[in-house]
Amino acid sequence: MDLYSTIRGSGWVWNDSMGKIQLMGTRNLRRRESALHSELGALRWAMESMFQHSNCQSFGTDCKDLIAMIKDPQA
Repeated sequence: MDLYSTIRGSGWVWNDSMGKIQLMGTRNLRRRESALHSELGALRWAMESMFQHSNCQSFGTDCKDLIAMIKDPQA
C-alpha cells in the first residue's frame, strides 16, 4: 500500500450570515477504519478549529450516515 492510499483530505469553511467566507481550513488525515470514522474525525477537527475562532453553534456535513448517527445515536 502506498502513501497516497493511506491519506485522505478534509476541509471546512466558515461563512458569515451574508455567505461570505471568513475562514477555511484543509488537512490531510490518515485513513481510518471506515469512511464514517473519517467523516466523524473531520467534523470533530472542524468543530475544534472553529471554537478557537468563534462561538459558532451550527455545523453541517454532507455525510448522510453521520447525520443519521448524530440524530439517533442508539440506531
